Amino acid sequence: MAADGLRVDIREQNGVLVVRFGGRLDWSTYLRVQDVLLDCATKELVGVVVELDGLVAESPALLVVFDVVWLSAARWPGISLSLVVSDHQLRSTLGARGLPRHIPMYTTTQAALAAVVRLRHEDRVDAALPTCRCLPHVAERITERACERWGVQSLLDVAPQVAVELVSHIEDDDSPLALLLRMRGDKMSVAVRTTSRLDLRQWNIMRRNVASIAVCNFTMGETPAGGGRHIIWASLDVPEDSQRPPSYLQEAAVFTHQA
Repeated sequence: MAADGLRVDIREQNGVLVVRFGGRLDWSTYLRVQDVLLDCATKELVGVVVELDGLVAESPALLVVFDVVWLSAARWPGISLSLVVSDHQLRSTLGARGLPRHIPMYTTTQAALAAVVRLRHEDRVDAALPTCRCLPHVAERITERACERWGVQSLLDVAPQVAVELVSHIEDDDSPLALLLRMRGDKMSVAVRTTSRLDLRQWNIMRRNVASIAVCNFTMGETPAGGGRHIIWASLDVPEDSQRPPSYLQEAAVFTHQA
């Protein structure tokens, strides 16, 4: 058991991260539970299943942490999150407070795993970005090549400029910065993982600039990723009639570097 009285065990089963908590959930361990789950969610496996039978909450109010994590990660990366509670007393405590509000709850891990919705394999790029003045250009080129490879013709003039806009607002000269591109169904996401935080003025400027670039519906947001990291993202709708077959371009090393 850790010095703070909280036990955490993480394992992978069929592409799903299973997180088992044990020990005490109190005000001193609340943030650790939240960070562990956000870190798991942003690893972007198929889903996250959380086993709670070994966890004792100092106050029932603290159990809202699981809905807080869901609200943070629901739009990006949008993976499945579920709870496993077989203990009758804990289920009663959760039910008495109307929890969880958003997350499905099961009595066995097997049932939770079976219920995970397995989406088709998504196309993705994780690229470490250089800390130099060429940063916007590199982000633009990586995104251009991804659009070409995935056959997203309608976003060739949009997504690369969105990437430039996102990285241009990051003031993280000494910290690792990564560009995250995702293609899932009819949505393409452009995101940056960073330790930098944007103030309200920067957010308003960035959102206004992205709105002037985008010729499609889009959403923007920020997802905490644990360990002081944040993912700033923009999700772009891809019209069904504007796609073309992917070109399967041969990728240079700079465009396939994994973060």
